[in-house]
Amino acid sequence: MAISFREQFRGFPIWQMFIICVIRFSEPIAFSSLFPYIYFMIRDFKIADREEDISKYSGYLASSFAFAQFLFAVHWGKLADRKFGRKPILLAGLLGTSISLIIFGFSTNYYMALAARSLAGALNGNISVLRTMIGEIATERRHQGVAFSTLPLLFNFGSVIGPLIGGSSYFTRPKKENPYQSNSLESFHDRFLNKHPYALSNIVVACFLWFSFTCGVLFLEETHEKFKYRRDIGVDLGDKLLYSLGITPPTRPWSPAYKQQGTYDEPDEISPLIIPDIDEEEEEEQGNQERGEESGEHSVEMIEKDDSVAFTPGVISAISSNFIISLHSITYNEFLPIFLASRNKPDALKFPFKIEGGLGYSASYIGNLFSSTGIVGTFIVLVIFPIIDRYLGSINGYRLSVSIFPTVYFLVPFTIFTLHSYNSWFPEWATPLMLYSLTSLKTLATATGMPQIMLINHRAAPKQHRAYVNGTTMSIIALARCTGPIVFGYLMSLGEKTSSGWIIWWSMSLLAMIGTIQSFFMEDLDDE
Repeated sequence: MAISFREQFRGFPIWQMFIICVIRFSEPIAFSSLFPYIYFMIRDFKIADREEDISKYSGYLASSFAFAQFLFAVHWGKLADRKFGRKPILLAGLLGTSISLIIFGFSTNYYMALAARSLAGALNGNISVLRTMIGEIATERRHQGVAFSTLPLLFNFGSVIGPLIGGSSYFTRPKKENPYQSNSLESFHDRFLNKHPYALSNIVVACFLWFSFTCGVLFLEETHEKFKYRRDIGVDLGDKLLYSLGITPPTRPWSPAYKQQGTYDEPDEISPLIIPDIDEEEEEEQGNQERGEESGEHSVEMIEKDDSVAFTPGVISAISSNFIISLHSITYNEFLPIFLASRNKPDALKFPFKIEGGLGYSASYIGNLFSSTGIVGTFIVLVIFPIIDRYLGSINGYRLSVSIFPTVYFLVPFTIFTLHSYNSWFPEWATPLMLYSLTSLKTLATATGMPQIMLINHRAAPKQHRAYVNGTTMSIIALARCTGPIVFGYLMSLGEKTSSGWIIWWSMSLLAMIGTIQSFFMEDLDDE
């Protein structure tokens, strides 16, 4: 039976979810800001012997990030579980990402850029930790659908900003074939971009990460049941700032007032930053949290002794689905910009199977396309996803979402035949319309499918192992993101050489179809 929106949001932990959103928001900006210019950056490095091989080197670049993430994601999850708690790991990830972006932006050759992307993957395990924190913040089932949807929501919101920055001619300037005018007539801004064409956009994105880092230091509360009781100087400073603004924060576990009380404050005394809602279930949860202070050490030891219990059949099934959807989804995100930017060769095309080259669009156009679909994705998560979650539930909503992917991928290569330069029968707006329609459908599938599989994965994992399972899941997803660009980058190069540009897209369509079939053998183990 579907619950109302009012019931769904009753007692929702608004403030901490808002801080999580601030932290999450900056990372998709960093991820998506590369899409508009990555083709041109590799072209300017002159690492590829032929233009047709640029996609292959783009695949290596994407895989280096994912492979490093694959190697380190589980370790970040274990550190968040056993050594430091969630918050320090998140803050370290933000700093690590910002440093790697600066290095990437100032890269003078392909191998320096490759090292920077590898560093980014190694230093950031945030998404798995964020998943765990959301599960620990939104403990009630009615809150979880909305809470977990914030990750794809913020990804889409960040995907609006990132491509605009990466595709902006003010921040990014791929080299032209003809030389620039004399430097004596150029401004400092022009001279800087001519020397470092891709640095300024990465500096701007790093500023977003530093802002998120500051908000995390001041306002993010530790959620680990053991480490949340230690004193957090950053939160103390944030509380002073809130007091100066007339906002009363909660009483902290390390404060004398809290120790005198010996219990949690009642919600109407805690803060205006959380919607009051206390019932017997929450009181029991509070008692569990208090007991967690005493038993936290024992819980950590149990995790170390009993890792095998974490991977139940339900968890393995959810991780497999995560692998499949990540493999084709990230490949689409990585290689659609290559297809859009590749030089158009109308004389080398013949409907339906002879496809060579791409659409020949500029970095700014690509940025606008991805930014626009990010807006669509934000709308979908805010409006459509809650409706799907309420009426279809997690597993049926997931099945509906993944069934969209095969059709989208199958149709992508046919957009090249709608170009007015190839067939004058098609108006100039036909190709953009088809592109925007397909990317919007893909965004619909991703924006609704990803939170559903996260929920299924979260509910399938034993509570005491969730951070570990999430870390392992992210490691497996990173493996998909590593192998995908290499394999499909080779397929894209092969397609260019054999005038069979459809190979990569139809292979993705087949993979997505396998994922759709597999979804019908899954179940939401906690679905009542």
